[in-house]
Amino acid sequence: MAKKSIKITIVFYSRYGNTAQVAEEIAYGAKAHPGVSVAMRRIPDIGEPQDVVARKDWTKLAEDLANKYPTVPVDDIIAELPSSDAVIFGSPTRFGNMAAPLKVFWDRTAKLWLEGSLVGKVGAVFTSAASVHGGQETTAISMMFPMLHHGMIIVGVPYSVPELSESGSPYGPSRIVGRLANRPIDEADTKVARALGSRVAEITFKVA
Repeated sequence: MAKKSIKITIVFYSRYGNTAQVAEEIAYGAKAHPGVSVAMRRIPDIGEPQDVVARKDWTKLAEDLANKYPTVPVDDIIAELPSSDAVIFGSPTRFGNMAAPLKVFWDRTAKLWLEGSLVGKVGAVFTSAASVHGGQETTAISMMFPMLHHGMIIVGVPYSVPELSESGSPYGPSRIVGRLANRPIDEADTKVARALGSRVAEITFKVA
C-alpha cells in the first residue's frame, strides 16, 4: 500500500536568496499534493571566501535571507535525512560546479553511505547562475554524482513541461540571476521549479 503522507526535505545553499527562491517554488509544487510536508534546510557559509560573503552591497540581502531561512548545522541536516522520503538539493553555480558548502555537506555523509540510509530515496537538484551558459547543467550534474553513490533515485524535469524550453534543463530547474545577482525570478523559472516539486512528490508516493 502506498504511503498516505511523505516528507520531502529541500537542502540548499544560497548566499543572496536566488537559489532559495527556486527552493520555495519547488516546495510550492510539492505541497500542491495532499499529504506532502516539506522541510527547508539552508546550509551555512562553510568553505566560502569570507571577503566575498561579507560584501557590503549585499549585506541587506544576506540579512533578509538569514531572517527567512536561518542556517542549520550540517550535521543536524545529515541526521534528518534518513527520516525523509525524498531529498532535493540546490546550489548556485561555482565555476560549473556545486558551491563549496554543499560539497562539504556531501563529504560529511560517509556514515549515511556506510549504512545505506539514502538508498532508494527519491532525489532531485536545482541551481542558479549569473549568466546564460554559466555552468548550470554541469553544476546540476555535479550534485547528482554523490546522489548516485548513495543509491538515490534521481528525478529530472521532462519536456512535457512546456516552459523547459525557456528555463532550466532536463537535469533540474535553474535560473539566470544576472551579474549582480538581482534579476527577478520569471514565470518560466517558477513553472519549471513547481513542476519538479510536483513530480518528485508524485514519484515519491509511488516509491515510498
